[in-house]
Amino acid sequence: MCGVAGFTFPPGLRAPERRARYAERLRRMTAAVGHRGPDGRRGMLLDGVALGHARLAILDLEGGSQPMRDPATGATICFNGEIFNHRELRARLEGAYRFRTRSDTEVLLAAWLAWGPGCLEELNGQFAFALWDPRSRALWLARDRVGILPLFYAETPDGLAFASEAKGLFAGGFVRAALDPGGLKETFQLWAPVPPRTCFEGVRQLPPRSVACFREGRLEVRRYWDLDLSAPVDAGAIDEERALAELEEQLHEAVRLRLRADVPVAAYLSGGLDSSLLCALANHQLGGTLSTFSIAFADARYDERAHQEQAARHLGTAHRALEMPDGATGALLPDVVAHAEQALLRSAPAPFFALSDFVRRSGGKVVLTGEGSDEAFLGYDLFKETKVRQFWARDPAARWRAALLRRLYPSLPAIGGGAAALLEQFYGAGLDEPGRLEFSHLLRWASSARVLRFCSAPFLEGAAALDPVAELLATIPARVAGWRPLARAQYLEMETLLSGYLLSAQGDRMQMAHAVEARFPFLDHRLLELAARLPERLKLRGLREKYLLRRCARRWLPPSLLARTKFPYRAPVAGALVGPTAPEWTREAFSPEALRQAGVFDEAKVSRLRAKLAPDPSRATEADAMALMAVASTQLLARAFLGRREWPEAGGARFVLEPEAEAA
Repeated sequence: MCGVAGFTFPPGLRAPERRARYAERLRRMTAAVGHRGPDGRRGMLLDGVALGHARLAILDLEGGSQPMRDPATGATICFNGEIFNHRELRARLEGAYRFRTRSDTEVLLAAWLAWGPGCLEELNGQFAFALWDPRSRALWLARDRVGILPLFYAETPDGLAFASEAKGLFAGGFVRAALDPGGLKETFQLWAPVPPRTCFEGVRQLPPRSVACFREGRLEVRRYWDLDLSAPVDAGAIDEERALAELEEQLHEAVRLRLRADVPVAAYLSGGLDSSLLCALANHQLGGTLSTFSIAFADARYDERAHQEQAARHLGTAHRALEMPDGATGALLPDVVAHAEQALLRSAPAPFFALSDFVRRSGGKVVLTGEGSDEAFLGYDLFKETKVRQFWARDPAARWRAALLRRLYPSLPAIGGGAAALLEQFYGAGLDEPGRLEFSHLLRWASSARVLRFCSAPFLEGAAALDPVAELLATIPARVAGWRPLARAQYLEMETLLSGYLLSAQGDRMQMAHAVEARFPFLDHRLLELAARLPERLKLRGLREKYLLRRCARRWLPPSLLARTKFPYRAPVAGALVGPTAPEWTREAFSPEALRQAGVFDEAKVSRLRAKLAPDPSRATEADAMALMAVASTQLLARAFLGRREWPEAGGARFVLEPEAEAA
């Protein structure tokens, strides 16, 4: 993967000072995203558009430089990502296009010239790209189906500017960094802004599975793909053994395609079902040469190293673990937030930031990772909780139905005990309307929305008109409301936590901070479509998640790993931010002066929260931890971007001034 940046401008580049001004602006933008591509920077000034690229060389190391221009049409592409089926597409296109490189970038360019925007439906990959077509004077932007790779843009007086990260737009001088109250409010309740909104005013993000065309001063955006989860509850015509065989075939193919590279491909191994299965398949296909990496914690409450080591021994991978010592998470958060470019409710991205650095220092560039399995195969407790609450809603007075929640959360007080009323009040929210589209996520969103209690009065007044849930639901296709409850829950989970947080703040941004490319076999669109066609009984059987996937894994993993209780990945929060071991930056970030300057949180409320948690951070509730993390990350976001005038040095890039531009 790489970094892209660019902008449109009125035609005509005859004036030398104008060319120099645009070239310098493009250099600054490309330098700002340069950490994504340390293997070379290059830019082009064409008549009407500037395109910049910071390259992470994965495929065709010598011949895949960008921006890449078709000599016959002048169409020029600036591409971030991978097209995994590039060999198959090349074979289809060779008769109509004369290839000069082995790169997937040129395959993508040829596919666009042959099929236009329709080529997006042919791609199996993870991508975000910009393509300039001088024939129609149109700038096209596109993003992959599930939103693995980011693409930000800003509309300007002269046209449209875009970049892989918001800092590219700031460095280019197109937008002055300012926090967006609406984007922050959505993040505090939904964990991420609702596209196209971001946490910054004037900065927009292209939604996943979307293609945009900017022409004659107008931007038009449309979806080119969506996941259909409308399969019947018990698709009786689907034979379990046949479904298992198809799942195994698709998994093998998804892994096979994502092992394509001209550099070694490693994998993350958490010790859970998903990563262990992927590592098993990858190691088999690589002939037993797979390298694996994992995160370990000095704090036993978060540590999974015993399971990781067991999986690595069983699979026979060359395994390395990075231990996060006490205090490391808090120390990393300033850099983490600067790369995430959004407020956070958890500190979990920090260990991934450290792990990608470890991978890079170990000589790695590409890793496989297991995100997407929980969303596709109903692996989260949220889906089980939804199933129980839907069952409870049929007879809200039946306490034995509510008692099923204790099978999910054994630490809950017994129904009928002293805490029964509070338990039923919390988990019973919305039982009178189980058909609501947002039913599955009501509890999560109500819990995270408690962050807003710590916000300042001016901030709340400024964002009062925005309802984050309504804003999100307005983006959901109407047909989704008619799906069964678990299908609605899956769709919402993919729209919010997966694309907005796991694949961005915790995914792409933490990996690419150190120029490491993450690949996601479970997010192969054909595998997602297969999982969508499966009846629920083959995904969530009773309250046992990933039924068919577990059957698939029996051939590869020992019973002890298959039987292991799901262990949610977490990192320290309160202990990383308050108390005697809190890093030095927290004293300034949480100070009344800094809080007043950012204007988002009330200094008195934050002070009381810190005083409450400082004596024993381990006793922080989930709500307290989320609120503390929201405050800390927002303050760091303001410190990293607001008022910033200097960005990375723009030197080191080779910019090509095309003859077309010279003659304009």
